[in-house]
Amino acid sequence: MPSGDKAKRKKSSGKESELDSALDQVGDESAAAAMNEFRDLLAQAKGDTTELVRQNANELEQRLILLKQGKIDKEDFDYFVENQKRDLRVFIDSQPAQVQERAENLTLHVLDIAATKVVPVLLAAL
Repeated sequence: MPSGDKAKRKKSSGKESELDSALDQVGDESAAAAMNEFRDLLAQAKGDTTELVRQNANELEQRLILLKQGKIDKEDFDYFVENQKRDLRVFIDSQPAQVQERAENLTLHVLDIAATKVVPVLLAAL
């Protein structure tokens, strides 16, 4: 039932980001599931109390928008992802054990989904 709540919140906000609009175009069911997971993790990361997690989420969203607009290419995006992963691994390792999994999901996992699932969808839409 939580997915229904998300749809309601999305509609009630009245504004959809350019990235959300592109992700809505996914027709394949497994790809759509990956897009929903990505959206959920990105939203959690953007609302996280840790500045580095929020900053990573905002930068990732911006890079995806730039990629969709053709202002950067896949090579530039991949370079960004690799740099973020390197920096975020240090951050995750410095976290207490009980929060490492959450930090990893909101940083490295969301970057992996973006690179392997979201980018191909965005590039196919061009």
